[in-house]
Amino acid sequence: MIITNYHPVPSKPRLLYIMGIDWDWIYQRPQVLAELLASDYEVTVLFPRSILRASHKTNVPLKMQARILRTLPYQEKNLVVAMGSFLLNRHLFRDIDTFDYIYLGYPLYARYIPASYHGKIIYDCMDNYEALYPDQKRVSRILQQEQHIVRRCHLLLASSVLLKKKVDAIAGYSKSILVRNGVLFDIALSLSHAQKKDIYKLCYIGTVAEWFDYKLLLTTMNELPYLEYHLVGPVSSRCDHPKIHYLGIVPHETLPETVADFDCLVMPFCVNEIVKSVDPVKLYEYISFGKCIVSVYYPELEHFRDFVYFYETPREYTSLLRRLAQAGFPPKYNTKMQQNFLQNNTWQERYRHLRKALSEMEETDEDQSNECVWDTP
Repeated sequence: MIITNYHPVPSKPRLLYIMGIDWDWIYQRPQVLAELLASDYEVTVLFPRSILRASHKTNVPLKMQARILRTLPYQEKNLVVAMGSFLLNRHLFRDIDTFDYIYLGYPLYARYIPASYHGKIIYDCMDNYEALYPDQKRVSRILQQEQHIVRRCHLLLASSVLLKKKVDAIAGYSKSILVRNGVLFDIALSLSHAQKKDIYKLCYIGTVAEWFDYKLLLTTMNELPYLEYHLVGPVSSRCDHPKIHYLGIVPHETLPETVADFDCLVMPFCVNEIVKSVDPVKLYEYISFGKCIVSVYYPELEHFRDFVYFYETPREYTSLLRRLAQAGFPPKYNTKMQQNFLQNNTWQERYRHLRKALSEMEETDEDQSNECVWDTP
């Protein structure tokens, strides 16, 4: 049979997405953007996983290929172990020249991109990485690799204003574009207002680590005995208290259901060099949940001012919670504000901005290629 109306589907450009976290860790910016890119590119995601974790199973969607970068203990501290890690993983990069693009989300892994690679590199600066590690040798390597990749990449992204200033300073000019984080949920929950009750439940969603202000929680619970805290997410730093409840990691799609019974969503952080650079995904999602929101203030959060009750000191936090409890923890925003904000801050909207930048990069490459052809004698 001859099919006369058949038109071959052009193959998509190949893109290697190198992540800095395990795909099966908390679902956040790297996973979201990888899935969105898969609509326009043939995406292979490569992510780290400790060799001590034997499992090769992964939740990477079927529309993408997956490769696991096996990491060894102390590979960033010991040269012999580092060489062993390189030999263990070098097969993952043997076909690197077959990829049209490399999307890099972690500066240390720039070392896996050979100088001979002629495709286009996109670097997404998502964190203030040197502030994450106390080991000065590792910080030095991160800074060196980041400086190298910032200058080498063809498209430079930053997830916050402070990170944009940082990478532009490294590049020596305004090279980066700001692509903030966003909200994934398509439907916003109706705004809720707590009823008068004996105990109010405050909820935090995200990683509980050294930047989490346990001291602040203890202070407020001592002064306001009608408060208790529920923490959703992975925990690397615990504080045992009868009114602090750890719920662990829950599937991302179940978060709306998880928070339904809580009265207020909080972000009680110690503002350090790590936090100052963060555009927190959780605040976008908190707004979609229609709850009262309370957060520590730092300049990067200014665009949330109409939606979030801010505090800067422990005294302000306690006073704010007392006042909000008396009022039943009302949201600071109304339904129309919520809907307008979410429509303008979806991950799809962020990807539209990113896709435009990628298209402009591709068009520039084509123009340069054409110029080369015309200039050839």
